[in-house]
Amino acid sequence: MKKYIHILFITVMSIVSCDDYLDIEPVGKVIPKSVEDYRSFLTTAYATVKETHHILTTYRTDELKLSKNSFGIEQYEDIYLWNDTSASPLTLSFSYANFYKIIFHANHVIANQKNIIGDDLAVNQLVGEAYALRALQYFQLVNLYAKPYNKLTADTDKGVPIVTEYNIEQTYDIQSLQEVYNLIVKDIEKAENLINIDKQQIGLNYRFSMIALKSLKSKVYLYLKEWQEVIEISKQALAIQANLQDLNTVNTQMPSEFNSIESILALDIVSSFDISTHASMSDEFLNKYDRINDLRFNLYFTKDGSVYKANKNADIKYKSTFRVAELFLNLTESYIQTDQIDLAKLELISFVKKRYTPVKMALYITQINSLNKENLYKELLEERAREFAIEGQRWNDLKRTEQPEITRVYEGKTYTLQKNDSRYVISFPNDAKINNPNF
Repeated sequence: MKKYIHILFITVMSIVSCDDYLDIEPVGKVIPKSVEDYRSFLTTAYATVKETHHILTTYRTDELKLSKNSFGIEQYEDIYLWNDTSASPLTLSFSYANFYKIIFHANHVIANQKNIIGDDLAVNQLVGEAYALRALQYFQLVNLYAKPYNKLTADTDKGVPIVTEYNIEQTYDIQSLQEVYNLIVKDIEKAENLINIDKQQIGLNYRFSMIALKSLKSKVYLYLKEWQEVIEISKQALAIQANLQDLNTVNTQMPSEFNSIESILALDIVSSFDISTHASMSDEFLNKYDRINDLRFNLYFTKDGSVYKANKNADIKYKSTFRVAELFLNLTESYIQTDQIDLAKLELISFVKKRYTPVKMALYITQINSLNKENLYKELLEERAREFAIEGQRWNDLKRTEQPEITRVYEGKTYTLQKNDSRYVISFPNDAKINNPNF
């Protein structure tokens, strides 16, 4: 792994040198000094694309349906069939190296906090963003390549390598899941003391703000099952931004678009041309919707012959890491888990009235109010599935909750991902394994 990290470092530094940010000043180049210099450097990290992160996990969920005739099937077939042990060489790899490229950029900004020249507020905001961006990368890494967090086993469950500073002599071994989450939480806490922009303006909302940081914190504690923390943090975030898009009045824009009133952090690419054009939605997933009264259905999907295709595509406007809807649903889930059932029902109803027709709501309110805790939780998970279709959230929601059995028929043969299957944890890509025998 030491060799692999060293290679990554050289790659990152060579990229940065093209922009004159890390060259040596005595030979006529520019060492970053000002907050503007370091802002440009961190922008490189924000711009580093992890295009396979959310997209490839979508192929593993119950959302899509593929056939042998699907264009580009050779890149996705083994992912779609959960064939991780003997996948074709043509199969696309999950993101790994680019996570660490982003982390290296964040580390450099953090390490040089005292050397950055400029307005104190601007410097603090920049360094706070670096801590937040690093926390996000580690959170996404462990939710790809590690088991779901379990407090009883997290000290022994494998996480991912932790890199907070570059040292050619250091061995970058895989750390425990608990150690990775400890770092994530510490980075968020440090970012909270530095970030001073409550909400980024549209166009700059790829950058972290206080509400983006609190959205990350809400999600981290959701995965840690620290329910009361989620409640408090989500409320803090919603105090900054709580607008939901009412699809009864605005039904031409998806809530997941970067310029939606719901957008909080528009950083991650969530879909692709291949998903929207060459894959179709599975019947099982579409059956989760009331096709007449769920206003998301015709917004999210388009009928193409006998099948439905996803409308979320590779357009740059579909960038979404956090949005307001998630805060409402995190809050609802945490109320359920803490037995505050009446509050959970109120929260869920206040959310879905922006997604359903008034006719549906009259019946839905009665339905929700009749549910016990167990069935309310099931409905909450179904609502998450409907809301975040083709946004790369489904796989992690399945993984962190019930890890259900998924069965699909492909070319006349039945394939099954068993309940609690070990394949809910993605294997490290081959380039990482080659350079680290411990993987």
